[in-house]
Amino acid sequence: MKNIRQILPHSYRLLKDKKKTHNLKISYELKNINMKTREIIGNLMVLGTILIYSFNTNFMKVLMPEWIGPLGLVLARCLMCAVGFWIIGLFLPRTPENSPGRRDIGMMMLGGVLGIGANLLLYLTGLNITGPVDTFVIRTLQPIIVLLLAVLILHVKFTKYKMIGIILGLGGALYVSIMPHSGNVKDSFTGDILVFASTVAKSLFLVLIKPYTQKYNAFVVMKWMGLAAFIVTFPFGIRQLLQASLFHTTAPVAIWLEFGFILLITTMGAYYLSVKALNYITPFVESAYIYLLPVTGAIVTIGMGLQKFSWHDPIALALIVIGFIFINKKTPTTSQTAKP
Repeated sequence: MKNIRQILPHSYRLLKDKKKTHNLKISYELKNINMKTREIIGNLMVLGTILIYSFNTNFMKVLMPEWIGPLGLVLARCLMCAVGFWIIGLFLPRTPENSPGRRDIGMMMLGGVLGIGANLLLYLTGLNITGPVDTFVIRTLQPIIVLLLAVLILHVKFTKYKMIGIILGLGGALYVSIMPHSGNVKDSFTGDILVFASTVAKSLFLVLIKPYTQKYNAFVVMKWMGLAAFIVTFPFGIRQLLQASLFHTTAPVAIWLEFGFILLITTMGAYYLSVKALNYITPFVESAYIYLLPVTGAIVTIGMGLQKFSWHDPIALALIVIGFIFINKKTPTTSQTAKP
């Protein structure tokens, strides 16, 4: 009897420990599934923005400068962003994730100045005088710039591979800028420099805004960013916006549809998806998707007859991609063997 009394509690403890281990395993598996699901959602969001941007850049090229000046279009987009997201903000419940403090609001507005205001002012001004395919290729520098900013701001270790990668990436951007261009291109070199500057602003925005996308509702982040962008771009774009022939002459329906796409689908939809995706994936992963843009964007550009195919663009893209690979290459560690 004594042995039976000793064995039964021991067996019960074994069964209890086994059940606990099984529950922990299920919990871990569910957590992994949830993380993978979140990553899939984030990746699909960024993929959607890439497809939207492929059409958006070409539509803007059609509109500028005949129907509206680049600075006027920037202001129209920032106005739409501010008004649209502030209206949505009126219907959000008063919760901690919808009520940021003053310091956080200031950082969100700084993100709006960089990621929307400065980014659009530089990008559209550059696009107005260079080719759409050039802008797509130069935009692929974004992951390289994000990593370079991580070295400068976050003091990430700077290796020889990173140096080689940065040189190759910048070389690819320079190559596409100085090569001959076809289509509606006025000053490709200056335009490409402006697009490069806009890419730097966008990259800095991605690094700075990440913590706030995880802390607050994406609609709240966007409404403060939109307000800051509108304030910054107002003095630059108000004259071109008021004088735009789009509002003073009879424009074709196709032009109005393209203008509506730029304001609603891109400015409201793509910007929201871009910020929301940072809640699921890292800025580095989001930036890496930019390598699809020259392919999808060039297909739309050539299809619309805005620019002819040139081998200079894939060569420049190859240099940038190789540079990106070098930047992510890890320095081999030399293992020291113990002396006998």
